[in-house]
Amino acid sequence: MLRQAGADTVFGLPGSQTIDAFQALKRSGLRTIVPTHEMAAAFMANGYARASGRPGIVTTIPGPGFTFALTGLAEAWLDSAPVLHVVPAAREIPDREHALQAIDQRAMASPIVKRIFQVNQCADIGSSAVAAYRLATAGEPGPVMLEVVEELFSHEFSGPDDVPSAVSPAEPPESLVEEIARRVNTAPRVLLYLGSGVLDSAAAVRTLADATRAAVVTTTTARGIISEEHPRVIVRDPGLQDVAIVNAIASRADLVLAIGCKFSHNGAAGFRLRLPQDRLVTVNASGPSRNYPASIHATADAGRFLAALLPRATPRLPGTAGWDETELAGWRKAAMQFERASRTEPDLDGTAIPVSELVREIRDALPDDAIVVTDSGLHQMSMRRHFAVRSPRGLIAPTNFQSMGYALPAAIGAAVAAPSRRVTAVIGDGGMLMSGLELITAVREDLPLTVVVFNDGAYSLIRNAQLSGYGESHGTEIRGLDFETLAAATGADYVLAGKDGIAAALGDEARGTSPVRLVELRLKDSAGLDRVRLRGRTRVIARRVLPRGVHAFLGRWRRR
Repeated sequence: MLRQAGADTVFGLPGSQTIDAFQALKRSGLRTIVPTHEMAAAFMANGYARASGRPGIVTTIPGPGFTFALTGLAEAWLDSAPVLHVVPAAREIPDREHALQAIDQRAMASPIVKRIFQVNQCADIGSSAVAAYRLATAGEPGPVMLEVVEELFSHEFSGPDDVPSAVSPAEPPESLVEEIARRVNTAPRVLLYLGSGVLDSAAAVRTLADATRAAVVTTTTARGIISEEHPRVIVRDPGLQDVAIVNAIASRADLVLAIGCKFSHNGAAGFRLRLPQDRLVTVNASGPSRNYPASIHATADAGRFLAALLPRATPRLPGTAGWDETELAGWRKAAMQFERASRTEPDLDGTAIPVSELVREIRDALPDDAIVVTDSGLHQMSMRRHFAVRSPRGLIAPTNFQSMGYALPAAIGAAVAAPSRRVTAVIGDGGMLMSGLELITAVREDLPLTVVVFNDGAYSLIRNAQLSGYGESHGTEIRGLDFETLAAATGADYVLAGKDGIAAALGDEARGTSPVRLVELRLKDSAGLDRVRLRGRTRVIARRVLPRGVHAFLGRWRRR
């Protein structure tokens, strides 16, 4: 039934409760990908969904397999990724307690899934499976759980020959579209604030931006909806760029039209975003935002809304009132200033090449429609700052849950979902500690995948914060990893990027016998980090010798 509904791949591990289920999978026509553990399976389903817009399916045993996948479900919940988790129900034995691996799965999963479908009889399995699969993408995308009584997997059952047609999203109310169109057409300066809900409507978004001559801001998950090298994309990642610039643009806008954005933590720059309520119009599938109330809200599918709005949007003629192009260019340039943050980013070992330059080399070496998947950590911050995304779904990162160990399995899922696009995972050495053995899964599945490891010998995002506050670190050093041996053990090719930079390591001439290539960048601390360490030690001394009030005043003065 899942295959007939549109599914083609399942990620998961077999266990004693799913022996019959895996026998059914073998006959189903679905591709089954078995990773090293269930959290990786959930991240693979997440990457599959983020790259394709279609539900990624993960299956686990109950108990430990289920709990291992919970982190992946939480990641999907906060980042609106459609994932379907198929799991047997925990065993219940009449008049007995503490059964094997028996926990209350529904109570644990209910806060982080859209709905739990419980299947207790064969007659319900087909309709429930299809309904759960479709619910993952209906409205605001997100994870759904399908919990099936274990014994049903061993039963023979013939479902209906055909899956009922999917129900299309409802058309937005015409009166509401007319009102928003009137606001759009009478506002000289329009700011488009775009979230992941528009990812499947790139052409319509570009048409609207051109027609209104709007300034454009995208959230982290919507990056690339319009190429970030387009002059109208003023801010491409409010969570990392100067939010004062976004707020300045919003204050000057006559209309802020936010489409497909639920204003999560990263999407709202840690809720430091300031949007004028009287000029804010929001359109998304999840309903009105409590974080940012709007003057008008339409609960609607972004694609349906844009299709209804565009015929009503009057194109602006050159020379008409609107944004000052010089002003927009100045804001765009200011938003790309990362000097302060870049001072603490590492350099390539044995050179003075900063990470910012390496990231730009990665960009130049990849095709425009490449998909880059990052982990959580300092390398993610560097990629988000310096990597220009040129196509929709071109950058996939764990955004609002920020799970380490995400990138490699998610990149595997993305490679399965989008075989025509080049997929590259960019990971810190800490993230590789958590999921590096998934290299063997990529090799076994014959997936063309490049994995770039930023090896600086530390959990650097945390270590740098320790150095800033205390001038020393603890528990964040992870020296001694041998990535060449890891590549050999898993069947991947290995390349050490040297003084010539990374472009040669990513080129076709560096490809060996394996479809998977592990590229190591050995990094060293920059001079800027030495200054951070010194200031941290100074702060420790200041806290010891200065009165609390004086120290607090100096801290506020330093941050101005």
